[in-house]
Amino acid sequence: MLTLSNVDACYGESRILRKLSMEVPKGKIVSLIGRNGVGKSTTLRSIMGLIKTPEGSIKMDGEELIQMPTYKRVRNGIGYVPQGRDIFPQMTVEENLELGLQPLGGKGKIPDYIYDLFPILPQFAKRKGGALSGGQQQQLAIARALVAEPKILILDEPTEGIQPSIIKDIGVAIKKINEWKGITILMVEQYLDFVLEHTDYLNVMEKGEIVYRKETKKADAAEVQKLMTE
Repeated sequence: MLTLSNVDACYGESRILRKLSMEVPKGKIVSLIGRNGVGKSTTLRSIMGLIKTPEGSIKMDGEELIQMPTYKRVRNGIGYVPQGRDIFPQMTVEENLELGLQPLGGKGKIPDYIYDLFPILPQFAKRKGGALSGGQQQQLAIARALVAEPKILILDEPTEGIQPSIIKDIGVAIKKINEWKGITILMVEQYLDFVLEHTDYLNVMEKGEIVYRKETKKADAAEVQKLMTE
């Protein structure tokens, strides 16, 4: 589905990713975990074309993305929810969702299943995004990324700063997105218990490289925790 091969990524003169290689199999839920500052979010931004990637290859379904502008990557089927969510606080919930139709030329309608995933959204359709709680904003951001029916959904810290009850709801929604629609999911996450419960594969990153990768059900939780805290 998505393959990164020997990818370098830079902010200015600083090289953050060094020969990073990773695979995200079609139809699976894959996590990228590790301590703060090791390059996890940079990896997602590289996939989206938001930072410089002077070396390497990023392919989706065999098509090279490395020179493709961000908007074309979105049109090709990548949905992205950045850290911090980036909803528009002065726009209503409904207006935020409608923005998700832009990759389709603004045409079409919001898929009904999104309201089944996140039943709070129709209740708050006319409420401004900035009036929602952090957890509700995260649900809105995920829903907006799903409106264009992507092939792969990329999530950056979907549980960050969210109350436990909403974290549970988001975990259930992620599973349903994958099961109901067959959407592949790649997420950066710090909450190890969430990763162990909701993913098929995990990758641990250290200093811009993958140092541990395993099918989640076969992973040694103590070893993964140690890698994340050393």
